[in-house]
Amino acid sequence: MRRRWPRRLLVTAFVLLLLAVVGATWFTHRLMVEVLSGRAFAAPEAAEITDPLTLGYRGDPSRALGLPFTELTVDTPLGPAPAWLVPGAEQAQLGAIFVHGIGGAREDGYAYLRELHAAGLPTLLITYRNDAGAPAAPDGLRSFGLTEWQDLEAAMIALQAQGVQKVVLVGASMGGGIIGQFLARSDLAADVAAVVLDAPALDFPMVLAHVTDRLGLPLRSLGTRLALPAFALTHGANLGQAQVIPVLAAFPGPVLLFHGSADRIVPKETSFALLAARQGQTTFLHTRGDHLQSRAAEPARFSALLAGFLAALPR
Repeated sequence: MRRRWPRRLLVTAFVLLLLAVVGATWFTHRLMVEVLSGRAFAAPEAAEITDPLTLGYRGDPSRALGLPFTELTVDTPLGPAPAWLVPGAEQAQLGAIFVHGIGGAREDGYAYLRELHAAGLPTLLITYRNDAGAPAAPDGLRSFGLTEWQDLEAAMIALQAQGVQKVVLVGASMGGGIIGQFLARSDLAADVAAVVLDAPALDFPMVLAHVTDRLGLPLRSLGTRLALPAFALTHGANLGQAQVIPVLAAFPGPVLLFHGSADRIVPKETSFALLAARQGQTTFLHTRGDHLQSRAAEPARFSALLAGFLAALPR
């Protein structure tokens, strides 16, 4: 009887370890669904936000910043999506498109709009699949640019129909991932003159690992690695492919990059990895801010760098 105990202990330990791995994988898989559905970013009702530079503000460009605008409809592959076009200088051939992240909205572009408008760039603030007023994806989930890049391409076509030839792409959070996929996949990538990225989510596995680390999940490293192929099996989307640091590293135009060291959603290491890999002109402002809070952390430097970056672009 004594000889059986070691074997039983080993079997019990193996079963417990297996259950722990399955549990970590299941929880991480569930976390992915909550994040990609947008439910993880649903905020409780709060007092109305009146500052247009604060995330969560809602209102058109005229109400927010006193800027004229027109309603524009972008014909995406899934159907029409609303957008706001803020005009720039007369007959401007350089324009801009703002791409928000998960849980965000086109109003998030107000953090950059004053400088874009002052530089004379016609600016398109877009919606894309799964946004309010825009078509829903078949599964209702975001894919960190793997599908959304097609909506950005449609927005590019719409802006170029206004007479714009070259475009500055401005991406916040997952908007950076969408821009990366666009640059990798679109026939219009050559028309991108420059890129502005704020706390860009350029590598979904890194983002997922960062979030699970912050939650302190047991076996989180293994659970993260297993959850990605599990999600591909259950939802048909391989989020392991949502990695665009090499694409943006190879982008030949100038890049302006903002990231805060206290970012609780997208690890700052994402931007440092891009900075290390870049060969072309790159400007980086590293602040102490949280996610998409670099402007709030250092407003003067943020505005000056953005304005100077845009002024240096060839028209």
